[in-house]
Amino acid sequence: MPTIEQVRYTADSGPVLPELQWHEEITISSTGVNLVRNGRTPDTRVNVGTWVIAIGADEISTLFRQLQVVECDRLQRVEPDDSPDGGGTVTYEITYTDGKTCELVYDPGVTYTHGEQVLEPVQAFIQGVTIPLEASARIR
Repeated sequence: MPTIEQVRYTADSGPVLPELQWHEEITISSTGVNLVRNGRTPDTRVNVGTWVIAIGADEISTLFRQLQVVECDRLQRVEPDDSPDGGGTVTYEITYTDGKTCELVYDPGVTYTHGEQVLEPVQAFIQGVTIPLEASARIR
């Protein structure tokens, strides 16, 4: 089985005023963690930028080990019977050294069978990092 090259978490705001809409990416690789945040319009009020998040290599290695056992073909998308209004989209993407990817796109109301195998360790990792103070607020 190929090893993990990187994990990317992306989140997009739901239906809010255009100047408050944001797109955020946290990229986790063996060399570190980066946060990129963009607004959707030229007059955005989003706190945009790129930040390096300080974290030890051991924490990254632990996350990659937890995700290495995920069998992507077992993760099945489950669409809701009635998609809820509003809400943002969150995506988890694992990229392997052979170029293949495993992607889970959580649109409003969507779940995945066995999706917790990806969701839980990535969320725990993200909650455990310290976001730089200048990046902590999404809206300025």
